[in-house]
Amino acid sequence: MFHPPFCPYEACSFHSSPPPSTWWQRYGTHATKAFGIVRRFRCRACGRTFSVQTFSVHYYAKRVLSLRRVERLASSSMSIRALGREFRCSCGTVNNRIDRLSRQGIGAHTILRTMVAPGEPVCFDGLVSFDRSQYYPNDIGISITSRSRFVLGISHATTRRSGAMTDAQKRTRDRLYAGNRFEPHAIERSFAQHLDLLAAERPMSLVRPLVLVTDEKLEYSRALGKHRLYRCQDNEHRCVQERIPSTWPRTRFNPLFASNYYDREVRKDQAQHRRETACFARNAANGMSRMYAYLVWHNYEKRYLIQWPMVMAATHAQVGGIAGPLIRHMRAGMFRQRVFLSHLPLLPIDHAVWMKTVYDPVSGGKLQGYVPKYAVA
Repeated sequence: MFHPPFCPYEACSFHSSPPPSTWWQRYGTHATKAFGIVRRFRCRACGRTFSVQTFSVHYYAKRVLSLRRVERLASSSMSIRALGREFRCSCGTVNNRIDRLSRQGIGAHTILRTMVAPGEPVCFDGLVSFDRSQYYPNDIGISITSRSRFVLGISHATTRRSGAMTDAQKRTRDRLYAGNRFEPHAIERSFAQHLDLLAAERPMSLVRPLVLVTDEKLEYSRALGKHRLYRCQDNEHRCVQERIPSTWPRTRFNPLFASNYYDREVRKDQAQHRRETACFARNAANGMSRMYAYLVWHNYEKRYLIQWPMVMAATHAQVGGIAGPLIRHMRAGMFRQRVFLSHLPLLPIDHAVWMKTVYDPVSGGKLQGYVPKYAVA
């Protein structure tokens, strides 16, 4: 029998710490087309009502789609339109389910991420793609552990188009950029968000320093030089940056192999990042939601090595030191119980994905994509 774990309304005193005794009372039922007869409850403190579906990952959905299947297919190079054809629904419905997957994944990942073994070096690099058109390239910052290839976080930065262009392309660029205001030092800000994540969750000491492996991009060195990880070092805390030339072969012996590996996997498994195709992100916020859903699938579902025998099914998270039973428990909850934002102490790098906040040069500031009201409760 279902028992509400807490009052779903943030302003209620029973939202964070409900009493052990029964703080709710039954309040009848109501009929739905998607879920049948749904039981309702009433909070004795605030007097507001809610239902069993309030705590379900399918809350407010008018049609139930298998989120496990959506995750598997979206992580297997199927585009949004292809998923819509597969499930016989609109692209908006597919985006809604991927947003749910992203938020559920953030809830699980922020808890499990802190349990990864702290001794590994952390690789950082940017995956360069584009949003809207090739005149608005993005740099998706990815921090990933070196040995287990466990992705810690992702961030977004929009940059100007660079490289060789024809005269016609330059005229188009000048026309599109008229009135645009690009974020200054966007890549530095993106890298600083990952440094904040590492400072909060990756303990370091003199005998086990935090080793950051990056390429020779100057923005990374400037951002690290301004950050407290570098400025506040003492006899007990050490942070080291290892700079790797981008011209080095992308082999297993390259210290940046983990970043190069994940870059390859994303371009293979994410339709929006395949080169020279009609698939690309029309909306940067939606693109980041899809990237986070893929991050969770890669860490907790994908086998560490495809060449392994089938009996060896350890994931990247398990290689990183997280217990398999705990991963399976958290994954089961991901597809069943709704995660509440008010119960998560999110870092800014994760909060931006949850709230679908990105910097848009066309509007000249931060732009928030559509976030339903229940997602901010």
